Amino acid sequence: MVANYFLMLERERAGDKVNKADLYRMLAPEVGRSEKSIEWKLRNVSAVLDELGIAWIPGLRPAHNYQDALVEAVEAQLGQHPKILIDPVSVKPRFTSAGEPMLVSPPAFLNSDLQDRHPALRRLVSKYDPAARDELNRSLGRAGEEMVFRFEFDRLCRAGRRDLAKEMDWPADRGEDDRGYDIRSFESDGEERLLEIKTTNGHARTRFWLSRTQYEVAGQNPTYRIRRVFHFRNGAEMFDIKPPLDAGLRLIPEKYVAVPR
Repeated sequence: MVANYFLMLERERAGDKVNKADLYRMLAPEVGRSEKSIEWKLRNVSAVLDELGIAWIPGLRPAHNYQDALVEAVEAQLGQHPKILIDPVSVKPRFTSAGEPMLVSPPAFLNSDLQDRHPALRRLVSKYDPAARDELNRSLGRAGEEMVFRFEFDRLCRAGRRDLAKEMDWPADRGEDDRGYDIRSFESDGEERLLEIKTTNGHARTRFWLSRTQYEVAGQNPTYRIRRVFHFRNGAEMFDIKPPLDAGLRLIPEKYVAVPR
């Protein structure tokens, strides 16, 4: 069934219409499971992909509580379908029925740790590090910034502050990545907002990289916000993290600049 999922995912990525119900009916007698059971197993596959920051097949929302054997099967299929790890160059968000990204509250603060997960999942997440892939995925990053810029512009216009919307700035779009933020926006009362956009196809708790410059700019500007965009291609949602960043984030030092003595 995992192999069938990846074949469907490739077709969906290619723009083909996938009839999941027909697949369930075809597989039921072959694997000796009910159609509902097959759907649940495929949703388990979506859950593993969600952990890896990979957009899943629409309509197969992640269902957790799966076994290590499923994680290993997903790993085997990723080896056979490496292009699944790469987003299209013209990646676009997929919204819910609301038709626009949803701004939600940050997830409840937990002392969650990758070490608490099952060994197979921990190893797979380490192998296909979603934070590293998202950081290097310029098409995804830019698409997330563009989505947020339009969202902020429309929000200000709806609030009757088209004057402020016209004052918004997107320095990252000009290649000015050294400012520590991507977009300059405003609240409806005119207060400035410096937004650093972090986009992923994964879930709300997917790890992301934070540069030293971004951390320092956040510490110097109380109006700074990290706008975390998640499930970009599966009903895009987002939330803000404000300074002090360590109040809402577990900051883990993983890289060091090394200079020979």
